[in-house]
Amino acid sequence: MQRKVFGFVTLMSVLMLARAGAAQDPTVDTGAGPSRAFGHSGQLALSSDVALLIQRNSNDATTIQFAPAADYFVIDNFSIGGVILFDYTQAQNTDSTRFSIGPRVGYNIPFTDMIGLWPKLGFSYTHTNISTEVEGRDDDTELSISSPGNHISLNLFAPLMFHPVPHFFVGFGPFLDADLSGDNKTTTFGGRLTLGGWLEL
Repeated sequence: MQRKVFGFVTLMSVLMLARAGAAQDPTVDTGAGPSRAFGHSGQLALSSDVALLIQRNSNDATTIQFAPAADYFVIDNFSIGGVILFDYTQAQNTDSTRFSIGPRVGYNIPFTDMIGLWPKLGFSYTHTNISTEVEGRDDDTELSISSPGNHISLNLFAPLMFHPVPHFFVGFGPFLDADLSGDNKTTTFGGRLTLGGWLEL
C-alpha cells in the first residue's frame, strides 16, 4: 500500500513539474520573451509610423498628421504591408494637404527578449496640394491659387524596437523619403516613432 501511495505521489510530482516547465517555455507566448514571439509567420502588426499629431506653433500654423500602417508576416521575421499618410497644414493664408499610400517589405531582427530591429523598405505615391489666398486688385476680393503635385518616392525606415509586454511594441529610428519623379526632387530624412501591436491570424 505504501509503495502504491509513494508511486502515485511521485507520478503526480513528475506531471506537475513537466507542466510547470512547459508553462515557462520561452517559445510560448507567456510574456517571458515577447520579442521572440513577435515576427512569427501568420502575425498581423498594426501600427502608426507617425503617432497622431495635432500641433499649433507661434506662427499660427496648425498641423494634423496621421499614418496608420499594417504589416503581415508571411514567413518568420519577413513582413509585407503598407502605410497610408495624411498630412494637413494651415498657416495664415496657406493650406497644404498631403496624401500618401504605398507598399513595403520588412525584416525583423531580434537582439534580446525585449529589443530588436525592424527595417522596412517601400515605395509610395504622394499627392500634394497647396492653396494660397491672395488679395485681388479690388481689396474686397480674394483669389485662391492652387498648386497640386504628384510624386513617387522611395521610403526607408529602420526603427529600434522595444517590446515591454506581449502584443505591444514601440520603436524609434532613422527614416529617409526620396523623390524619384518630378522636376523638383526632394529628400527628407530624420527620426520617426512607431507605436502599435500585433495579433495572430
